[in-house]
Amino acid sequence: MAHEIRNPLTVLKMLYHSLDLKFPPDDPRAKDARIIDEKIAQLNRIVEQILDFARTTEPPLAPVNLNELMDELGLLVRHKLKHQSIQLTQDFEPDLPPVPGAARQLEQAFLNLMLNAAEAMPEGGALTITSHRIRSLRSGTGPAYVAVEFRDTGPGMSAEQRRQAFTSVLSTTKTRGTGLGLAIVARIVEAHRGKIKIRSRLGHGTTVRVILPLQNAPAGEGKGADDRRYSSGG
Repeated sequence: MAHEIRNPLTVLKMLYHSLDLKFPPDDPRAKDARIIDEKIAQLNRIVEQILDFARTTEPPLAPVNLNELMDELGLLVRHKLKHQSIQLTQDFEPDLPPVPGAARQLEQAFLNLMLNAAEAMPEGGALTITSHRIRSLRSGTGPAYVAVEFRDTGPGMSAEQRRQAFTSVLSTTKTRGTGLGLAIVARIVEAHRGKIKIRSRLGHGTTVRVILPLQNAPAGEGKGADDRRYSSGG
């Protein structure tokens, strides 16, 4: 479906730009032309998101410092959070070991989770982001995983919303938007051999936990001692 949509969309984009619509700044048609251009670009981004979701190839991996990545994202969204009266707290474990990953994809996943949390608190609240190491339950020696948690004080999610959160590219618990965010987050985490889990109930906020393996972590384990409190979303 995405490919079928993109073909006529590409034609529309080419024809629109070939018209070379230029109007004086005070002409109402100037605003209309700008909006048309922006909406065509928005449609193209949605199609690209769907195609990215469908791709199953593993990303190229390199060491990623998650603390630095999340600190940079915090600076990126600080104005939005301040505007919504949301207090951001970051509690990162010092000297967190790097994880093998695609920095750009992990950045997209974490940014989606931060923006989802913000959208859940339109009247203000608190967003707490933490990172820490998890020891391997199998070997019992040394850290094998890194966990990143995003905890908000929003309205929380029902059991049905938790079950459906990551299952469909078109499912969403939001009243606005494409519904693609959480599904893409889950796909990115899975491509990094990780796990994503949700702990939430109505009236008590939501915590999303992303668990990523270190280089030598046993495949398919990825659970800490307290993971029974979380329902799996991936």
